[in-house]
Amino acid sequence: MDARPPARQVLARERTGARVALGCLLLLGLCLSVPPVHVAALQQGDEIRENALRVFLDCDTFRCDSDYFRTEIGFVNWVRDRTLSDVHLIITANETGGGGDIFTLDFIGLEELTGDDDQLYLTTLSTDTEDEILTGLTAVIAAGLARYSAAIGQPGAFLITPAGDAAPDTDELVTGDQVQDPWNFWVFEIGSNFELQGEDTEKQRRLRGSFDARRTTQTWKFEFEADGDFRRDERDLEDGDVVIDDRTNWSADALLVRALADRWSVGILAGAGASTRRNQNFGANFATALEFSFFPYVDAPRQSLTARYDLGIQHFDWEEETIFFETAETRPRQRLRLELFQRQPWGESRVSIGASQFLHDSSKWALSMSGDLEFRIVRGLNLEIGGDLELIEDQLFISREGLTDEEILLGRFQRPTDSAYEIQLGLSFEFGSIFNNVVNNRFD
Repeated sequence: MDARPPARQVLARERTGARVALGCLLLLGLCLSVPPVHVAALQQGDEIRENALRVFLDCDTFRCDSDYFRTEIGFVNWVRDRTLSDVHLIITANETGGGGDIFTLDFIGLEELTGDDDQLYLTTLSTDTEDEILTGLTAVIAAGLARYSAAIGQPGAFLITPAGDAAPDTDELVTGDQVQDPWNFWVFEIGSNFELQGEDTEKQRRLRGSFDARRTTQTWKFEFEADGDFRRDERDLEDGDVVIDDRTNWSADALLVRALADRWSVGILAGAGASTRRNQNFGANFATALEFSFFPYVDAPRQSLTARYDLGIQHFDWEEETIFFETAETRPRQRLRLELFQRQPWGESRVSIGASQFLHDSSKWALSMSGDLEFRIVRGLNLEIGGDLELIEDQLFISREGLTDEEILLGRFQRPTDSAYEIQLGLSFEFGSIFNNVVNNRFD
């Protein structure tokens, strides 16, 4: 028996009227705080920047935030190649008996500093917030690097300055005389993975691949990401039939951003892809975007509030005819997104609100809201809240033929829906000994 619902039942799910509650965007104006500070060298001309200490950061611990360190510590040049650095900084962490962490910072001198090694420590409590840990790490890193900066002849005067007093935008972070960089700030990453699983009655094969390329300077930012996922599942049924489920999902996206002013940026976005679950044999998109930052961009590791507007077109080539009797279509689309992020002594929060709309039909829109909050109520008592809510009225991809029971059980195609949500709530309380000095690595 055919379990596919008639087209008119699917069509009945479509709703009319743009109910996008954009007024809630005003909520993001709350919770603004004092701009952070970063450690900078006392400016005495270009010679300080040109002769700055070159540091290679090697840190894979849970608490490492390289963007934060690079923003807060501005009197050195951070390099990606260890062989081009004056100091190789390795940060590791071990859990203490009290549930906190002890960070070990190994400063290894290279080039003219070879043999001049140092080791510093930072011990944190299990009740410390992300901001407290990062602030402590930044202070220890800055103190360690200041000694090396003085050793290579940099002035020894350092001061704390507001992060907003950053140097003017430039496409040159360092000159060719300072660092020989044959890649010219380009970074590439390639990955692949093949999986094969099987039993007497089931077989699964999966191939994944990815490629990333990016280049970042103060003025320009370019990112390209491509990934693919090809999967085949075979299952033998009791009657001797074999069910074969083939799925193809791949995407390629490019982003080019140009800094216009202290708080304005313009970008171009382009992409292509295919998705079996979304009935999409092929799709492509192109858009221009404008972003405004309510805080200086240099403050982003500590706090940011941005508004971004995209305007572009999308093309779809459907595998099956949709409920709107389309096999291929090209539609204009606009998007608006506001996002607030804060990392403060009391914890960390992120809130974003996005809205999109197809311009050929105002009733085809979507609204999304998401947020995450980590809040320390009192020392030892932490509250974690997260959630996502989507109101969906723009599912152009729904197949007119509907879905069989087998396709529904396999989750092969996304089903029609007007909304989607997710809620996470957590509460933790830690108590006991306040002593936090003992480290025991046995059986780690």
